[in-house]
Amino acid sequence: MSDALGWRAVATAVDAWPSVAVVNRRGRYGGLVALLAADERPLGQVIAYEPVIRPFGLDVLPDLKAADEAADRDAAVEIVHRRIAGLDGAVVDALRADPEVWEALRRLAAPVYAEMAALYGEPAPDSLARRADRVDLIVGGTNRGTAPYGTSFDDVARRVPRAEVHELPGQGHMAHLEAPAELARLMEGLAGSAG
Repeated sequence: MSDALGWRAVATAVDAWPSVAVVNRRGRYGGLVALLAADERPLGQVIAYEPVIRPFGLDVLPDLKAADEAADRDAAVEIVHRRIAGLDGAVVDALRADPEVWEALRRLAAPVYAEMAALYGEPAPDSLARRADRVDLIVGGTNRGTAPYGTSFDDVARRVPRAEVHELPGQGHMAHLEAPAELARLMEGLAGSAG
């Protein structure tokens, strides 16, 4: 659960392009939004880190709806971290123990149900990024082929058959926070190989 600010370290470390756009749709859906945008307008290159698509999160959608209707942001944070991200209870308890961190997560949780439900508003497209000259999809090595992020990534990759898939070894879904320099280096290399 992060917003575009969480990508600052990655974006500022990349200087291969005159500008870098980070879609501010919280961490989970930015890549999908960029891939959908590349269906509507020509883009030179799209790089997406672990984008997700339906049926991602379907099993927790009813509980997120209940938390949203009750304005229970604590429950929403718990659902995202324990049931989607699969974090250990001790990790979530440590997050909760830091009032500043927990309050930031509660704020970020406000739109989580609406954003997750948006994945199910229309049928998933059969293809993505048809108007992009180049598409690079990045998956964390620890998530590769593993639910929920890795399997959802595979669902996205099947919809962009001409995309190049790259693995960031030793990383999960939070590489933008846990290994921003490594992620930026990979992106720099992708920019250098574009032609």
